[in-house]
Amino acid sequence: MMPLPKIVVPTFEVTLPETEEVIKCRPFLVKESKILTLAVEAEDKLGMLSACKQIVGNCAEGVDVDTMPLHLLQWLFLKIKEKSTGEIQAFELICGGCNNTMNYEMSVNDFELIGNTQEKNKKIFLNDSSGMVMKYPSAEIQVNFENMDDTDILVSCIDYIFDEEEMVKPDEDNKQEIVEFVDSLTLEKYGEAEEFLSAIPTIAHNIEYDCPKCSHHNQIIINGYEHFFV
Repeated sequence: MMPLPKIVVPTFEVTLPETEEVIKCRPFLVKESKILTLAVEAEDKLGMLSACKQIVGNCAEGVDVDTMPLHLLQWLFLKIKEKSTGEIQAFELICGGCNNTMNYEMSVNDFELIGNTQEKNKKIFLNDSSGMVMKYPSAEIQVNFENMDDTDILVSCIDYIFDEEEMVKPDEDNKQEIVEFVDSLTLEKYGEAEEFLSAIPTIAHNIEYDCPKCSHHNQIIINGYEHFFV
């Protein structure tokens, strides 16, 4: 029996924002296209996240999709998708005044990182010798923010707590202790942590247009998996 030919897949490089790390990637294959199709049909946020992680894990070398922040995971996904299906993505816009639909084409490069892209870790001092270091949450945690209370969100974004002698990283074994620590913060320090979390970067594109049918002025922010996956 004749051996099947080996298919050589071209590769390309993507530079991550913030870290300037260069990631070697390849375009989608048929198996990634199938993952994408199933995720779109399911219309489930967690399913789309899982598909995004699986696709980026397949197509990008040396990345930890389980710990990567959501905006960087989406950034990589978009760059891989651009090389796989083209730069131009088609959307259907719906007027907020009359529900008239309008076709819209957008370049993947029109998406921007919005938020604090310079400070992925923030050190908050509680006194001269102790404090905590905040981090961007993993994609899986961030996509679940709406189902978490404020304390759980903050706990999930603590990288470690330190003093002069040691540092403690949150885990399942000390979670209750960390929750009690967060509840004991002064409002000032809690506010510093919230300020950091409110500026976590997101990927989005703002569209403004006047409806050709009713002249209603529309402002639409394109983001989320329902847009990235089309």
